[in-house]
Amino acid sequence: MIYHVIPAMIVVAMIVIGFTIKCRRINSYNKRCDFTTEFNNKFFDFVNETFSSYRIDNNKYSAVIMEVDKIQQELGMDGVLSSFYDPLHGVQGRNYQLFMNIMPEIRYAVSKRDNIIIMERINQLMGVCEDALKRHIGNLERAIENEKKGLFNPITCLGEGIRRLVGLPVDILCWAGLYSAARSQKIKVSTIFKIISNIIVVIGLISSIVTIALGWDEFLIMLRNCIGRK
Repeated sequence: MIYHVIPAMIVVAMIVIGFTIKCRRINSYNKRCDFTTEFNNKFFDFVNETFSSYRIDNNKYSAVIMEVDKIQQELGMDGVLSSFYDPLHGVQGRNYQLFMNIMPEIRYAVSKRDNIIIMERINQLMGVCEDALKRHIGNLERAIENEKKGLFNPITCLGEGIRRLVGLPVDILCWAGLYSAARSQKIKVSTIFKIISNIIVVIGLISSIVTIALGWDEFLIMLRNCIGRK
């Protein structure tokens, strides 16, 4: 009996770990979505007031500028233009970071409000900023919904728990200071790592079901027989 209970306990533990990981991921997505939404409201409140009075409110400017680095990091590639045409100087730019550049542009536009070309450029940038923020919020909301779909599915939670176990060596190397957090994340999202982890997840799911059904001793006997036939 004990040989059936132990594998079942291991599977339950993996399911609980997977469920916990999913809950933490949903919580993280919610916090990121709330921050992006809050920044969106704060930023456009500042912008609308600035270009209605052509005067910069220092308090609102400070509230926005202090979070520019954070929102740029949060947006990632959603906040970067692969190419951008500057009508003022007639040049083409690449990898233009929206919120790292928009605040100086706003200050400059306020001082040159009679220049049609400058106002055309700032209006263009405002539209792109709005699209970037809304697109990112939409991506986060979809990610939350996708995570919630499998939250109470024991199979997906088990798979998540096994993936966490597979990625544990990479995390240990990161905790030990041998890998940076960025490098560890890059390894985890690599195609090779995903293929290996998915193969291990499938094997883990099958072996978990078989082990619970047969018991550990019977599973080892069956495994030896399969190897012996080869």
